[in-house]
Amino acid sequence: MLTQTLWWTTNALMGFLVFRSLRGRFFWKYLIFYIYLSHVLALELVRFLIYDFRPKAYGNFYWHTEFLSVAIGYCVIWEIYDRALESYPGPLRMARLLVTATFVLVVAKVFSTAVSDSGWVLAEGVGELERNLRTVQAVLLVVVLAVVSYYMIPIGRNLRGIILGYGFYIGALVVINTVWSRFGDTMHLWLKYFQPTAWLVTLLFWSATLWSYHPNPKPEKEIEIERDYELMATRTALNIAKARGYLVRAIRQ
Repeated sequence: MLTQTLWWTTNALMGFLVFRSLRGRFFWKYLIFYIYLSHVLALELVRFLIYDFRPKAYGNFYWHTEFLSVAIGYCVIWEIYDRALESYPGPLRMARLLVTATFVLVVAKVFSTAVSDSGWVLAEGVGELERNLRTVQAVLLVVVLAVVSYYMIPIGRNLRGIILGYGFYIGALVVINTVWSRFGDTMHLWLKYFQPTAWLVTLLFWSATLWSYHPNPKPEKEIEIERDYELMATRTALNIAKARGYLVRAIRQ
């Protein structure tokens, strides 16, 4: 009964969030985030139908669709960086490169294992990908919070809510994965309710912070992040030039 209550409540909240964003005409302001919510809601309903009418196909369908869910969830991190650094093109380019490259590396590792290992199992591979990407997401969220706090970059109520809510949920998933890998099935009952409860808390928080559209305020004073980026880029270019010079001399000798 508790599981069913949590499931229906979270689905209702996801539907409410998407409906509210469409009604308030700010769905497109955080497009990836709302696509993620819409995808999770639709997938939960489809999985429910398959579980009821085609239970033998449920496991295979679940793992084939989980990769897409994890990938779209990771793209939310990309949008968070994009919105937080939208006024700072230099740092934004570097952040986009970092987030994209990290995703490609994690996915490439899993796919290389799938190709090279004849005993590779879909559920184990997708499970490993999910664990790795959740950990990376947690680190990237800490980084963006540190950058915003250090440079005192002003962010609006909506973006703050998305960051804190998603950060809470990703943190909960990392804890679940850690506990599961350490204790296994002995913690099954506890973990069974912990994840949907964490998702419910996240959705309640988003419902409070995404009721209406609040854009990021314009900075009232100069933010030093762009200057620091230019300084770092200049130093990096000089170091690369020096390294290239050393390499050329070494080859000529």
